[in-house]
Amino acid sequence: MIIKIDLFYGDKSLPLELPDDRVKHLLEAKPLPVPESEEKLVKAALAQPIDSASLSELVNNGERACIIISDMTRSWVRHHVIIPPLLDELNKGGIADNNIMIISATGDHREQTEKEHKLLVGEEAYRRVEVVDHRARNKEEMIFLGTTSYGTPVSINKRVADADRVILTGGIVYHFLAGWGGGKKAIIPGVSSYETIMKNHSLAFCSEKGRGLNPDVCAGKIDDNPCSDDMVQGASLVAPVFMVNSIINEDTHQIAYVVAGNYITAFRKGCDLVSEHFGVNLPDRSELVIASCGGYPKDINFYQTYKTIYNAHFALEKGGTLLLVSESREGIGSDDFFSVFTDYANNDQREAALRQEYTIGGQMGYHSAVVAEENDVLVLSGLSDDQVEQMGMIPIKTLEEAMAFIKKKHGSIPPAYLMPNGGSTMPCSGGSPFFRNNSTI
Repeated sequence: MIIKIDLFYGDKSLPLELPDDRVKHLLEAKPLPVPESEEKLVKAALAQPIDSASLSELVNNGERACIIISDMTRSWVRHHVIIPPLLDELNKGGIADNNIMIISATGDHREQTEKEHKLLVGEEAYRRVEVVDHRARNKEEMIFLGTTSYGTPVSINKRVADADRVILTGGIVYHFLAGWGGGKKAIIPGVSSYETIMKNHSLAFCSEKGRGLNPDVCAGKIDDNPCSDDMVQGASLVAPVFMVNSIINEDTHQIAYVVAGNYITAFRKGCDLVSEHFGVNLPDRSELVIASCGGYPKDINFYQTYKTIYNAHFALEKGGTLLLVSESREGIGSDDFFSVFTDYANNDQREAALRQEYTIGGQMGYHSAVVAEENDVLVLSGLSDDQVEQMGMIPIKTLEEAMAFIKKKHGSIPPAYLMPNGGSTMPCSGGSPFFRNNSTI
């Protein structure tokens, strides 16, 4: 029997066919609910917040509110569904639209266009309230709040700090530094200074030089994860009054769950839901993993594609082959990510350089280089062959070309793990939400 699967590539999909005995496991999310109405789902969560009064009861007439949203790399969060009910809730509590600002938590990502702002929040919300981007490298727009126990100086956007009430929004998925994305990440890295972001993310490395990345800083772990704990400490200096986070059904691309309320405990509830649905238990690793990021915008650039490399490598046996499908229509997406490959001769040099001057893009590039050194990484993308080769990876143009490479290397196509939504699906082992692969983490 032939197994047919679509590998998402930008706005299209690439059909893959394999004999059923060549498919070891299809890593897909467990079925998620399909609500009658996403808007009703958001309103229900706002009406029954977790460990919190309703938002309308937490705000007062005449106060200024700041809603933090994600940027275009996370447009899948569906802020345009979440924001209108949030605005109505703030209005109900006495805050008029002219006292509400939406700021896009770009972290250190690029600024966005008016069209992109409208896509993020919807035409109605864009007409009602001001929408601006955070600019992490503009020091004049930052204000210092304090220092965490990890030594991270927390400076955030002044307009966030000046608000009387700060509301966090976002989407919860596995995240290689924070354990899960969403929640406190709206503050660090979302609206923090470049220096704050880099110091926080540098906690990803072991304290001892030459040991590489800290295994406690990983997806599926927030307790005893120094990077996550540092983010929580930073967010506590802002003291967000409320949080609304979504969990997305990868099949329908619509909201499946909404958690709202306390930004710590409601977030943990969301993390449990993500683990329940997106964690896939595997008995072992495989010589072959075939992974797509999940299409646009998750494969908007190769920098975002790292999340799929990270997830997929946990299912890959050392010395195996990773077939990676990512359109990367905006190219690499990060100079720091790419220069780590081109400026250094080996991974020891890359680690040493990052310890001297850390960047998040550099860390992601470093870890990708480690994975590519230990395995063959085939890349089907819109990148040039030269760009792929400079990253130590192997460019391919078609799935047929990839299969030919795999047959030649392995003698036949090994039983493969298939990850059509590799950016959000996490290989698990023995009930734990992550593998620890000591060779690469």
